[in-house]
Amino acid sequence: MVKNIIKFVSGITAVAVMGLSLAGCGGDSEQITVITREDGSGTRGAFVEIVEITVNGNDNITTEAVVAPGTSVMMTNVAENPAAIGYASTGVALTDSRVKVLAVGGVMPTVENMLNGTYAIQRPFIIGYNTAAGLSPLALDFVDFIFSAQGQEVVAGRGYVPFVPLGAPQYTPVGLTGTIVVNGSSSVNSLMEHLAEAYRAINPGVTIDIHGAGTGHGITAVREGLADIAMSSRDLRDSELEFLTPRTIAIDGIAVIVHPSNEINGLTLEQVRNIFLGEATEWGSVR
Repeated sequence: MVKNIIKFVSGITAVAVMGLSLAGCGGDSEQITVITREDGSGTRGAFVEIVEITVNGNDNITTEAVVAPGTSVMMTNVAENPAAIGYASTGVALTDSRVKVLAVGGVMPTVENMLNGTYAIQRPFIIGYNTAAGLSPLALDFVDFIFSAQGQEVVAGRGYVPFVPLGAPQYTPVGLTGTIVVNGSSSVNSLMEHLAEAYRAINPGVTIDIHGAGTGHGITAVREGLADIAMSSRDLRDSELEFLTPRTIAIDGIAVIVHPSNEINGLTLEQVRNIFLGEATEWGSVR
């Protein structure tokens, strides 16, 4: 009798330990922590639109989501939480070993898959300038560089899809000096920093101040004359097109990211939608 009791208690203990072990390594009952970008983020706007996380056309990301104000905050939040899921520009996500990039619908967000259209979540990287005021000669020279062979080589080298077809013109510096102010999307910011670095290497008399304050902030800054160029990680709205002239500089994918310890390697587009709507709340429901 005593032996049977001991055996029974030991069995309970073993089950309890097993349960703790499963919980500790991400069991099926573990709650999903949804991480999203802030309102006004171009990446959030594009993600919501493409994945159709909407009700009556309005953003309907779960109110339980943790808000990450900026790309770097998003990456850190996901990297530090084994239960987290978020999204970020592929140009950033694919080069950050702190997170795991998931396949969506069985397709990874590679340049090849964005070119052939098989990766579903992709959007344009856009720059815009004030239509009425136009661009200063210096800002126009920088834009010409972006669309030159050298500029589009930077785009391709950072893991994005160049927007200009093969045969883009070579850029030749003309010795301009001064300052250019660029503001907007924190996702485009990473690419813009590399474009600015390449431009300054052949135009040492130029300073380019880049602020990744968010798509909405950049558009407002250009409208108010506080920036020469806005960066947007989504298509411009009709109201914005009334005063901005847009130009697409690259095509970028939006990667779905999780903690490296997560056993999941891919989700369907519907599963991604359900998670961010808050309809799928446990990892076991999407395994």
